[in-house]
Amino acid sequence: MPRPTLRTARTVTAVLLSGVVGLMAVSTAGAWELDREASRIELIGTADGREAVTRVEEFEVDLEGDLDQPAGGTLVLTLQSDSITGGNDIVDGMLHGHNWFDVEAYPEIVFRSTDIQAPAEGELRIEGELELRGDTHMLTVPVSWTRQGERVSVDGRLTLDRTDFDMGRGAWRSEGTVKHEVHVDFTLELLAPSRS
Repeated sequence: MPRPTLRTARTVTAVLLSGVVGLMAVSTAGAWELDREASRIELIGTADGREAVTRVEEFEVDLEGDLDQPAGGTLVLTLQSDSITGGNDIVDGMLHGHNWFDVEAYPEIVFRSTDIQAPAEGELRIEGELELRGDTHMLTVPVSWTRQGERVSVDGRLTLDRTDFDMGRGAWRSEGTVKHEVHVDFTLELLAPSRS
């Protein structure tokens, strides 16, 4: 039996390392799990000169990939439009109506990533398509994230002009009552995919 050469030993080592890396990639594959109770999405506007906060009560996140090396990962965020609430029936009736979210015609609001990059450690830049009221809009969403064990907290704030999305039709088009600028604040608590 021939003795192994240095080249053979290096080749065997490289194959073994590739196998280990491949196993690690498989073990971390899969979707992250959303901790719904610890997560929140809020829409913050200004109405009659005062801050007006509405909440999204029902939403799902489908995230796959490695947050340290996110290129190639995917994110789909689905919001149930009839779960958007300002805390009382009068406000909710307005928000759910034709001039705003028109929830009967468009029950879901969906954001799908097209590219995820990490400009710095603990930061992501997510480019994607927002499907809202039957139209598709391109957005870039900057987020920061921190990890504690198997749990990751993703935070961000996005500032939008509601009229770019045809939100607030008719008498609501002007800034007389509701300002055009709206902030979207969110915290998503995620649990890492199972390693089994």
